[in-house]
Amino acid sequence: MRVVGIAGLPGSGKSFVASLFAKRGFRIYTMGDVIREYAKARGVTPDEAAVLIRLERGSRAVVAGLGLRRGEGDVVIDGLRSLDEAAAIEEALGSLYLVYVVASRRTRLMRLMGRGRADDPRSIADFMMREYRELKFGVADLLSRADYILVNENKAEGDLDAEVESIIRSL
Repeated sequence: MRVVGIAGLPGSGKSFVASLFAKRGFRIYTMGDVIREYAKARGVTPDEAAVLIRLERGSRAVVAGLGLRRGEGDVVIDGLRSLDEAAAIEEALGSLYLVYVVASRRTRLMRLMGRGRADDPRSIADFMMREYRELKFGVADLLSRADYILVNENKAEGDLDAEVESIIRSL
């Protein structure tokens, strides 16, 4: 069983990278799905839910909501936000290979504003607030823990796909 975690700031391309792993047989778990379900159940926005779930249930709450189990084959977990979440995944599944996806602020903003999700920023101020929140969760700390760093800036899909293939071969 290979366990890969994907981290990075909003709009860096985490979900796209996770989809490239899924294309190769990895089962995807998406931490944002836990947040969106919590938001719906509580009648709050996903941004509010991301904070509330951690305040109410602790820093590992989102990982707990994934329902991870050993023995499910190769998995990729999209959306880690802290070293504590990485540790919780390792406790649940064993060794974690962390892929950190990076892109410039301008690229991330353009991707988010064009994506069409309800929780995407509608202004630069919204973007900055979301980025601030993610940094407070500890997403930047994961860069120091990363086993692989993917730069997702002005690349053809095939180039990124080849980089993911190379990572998988090295696991």
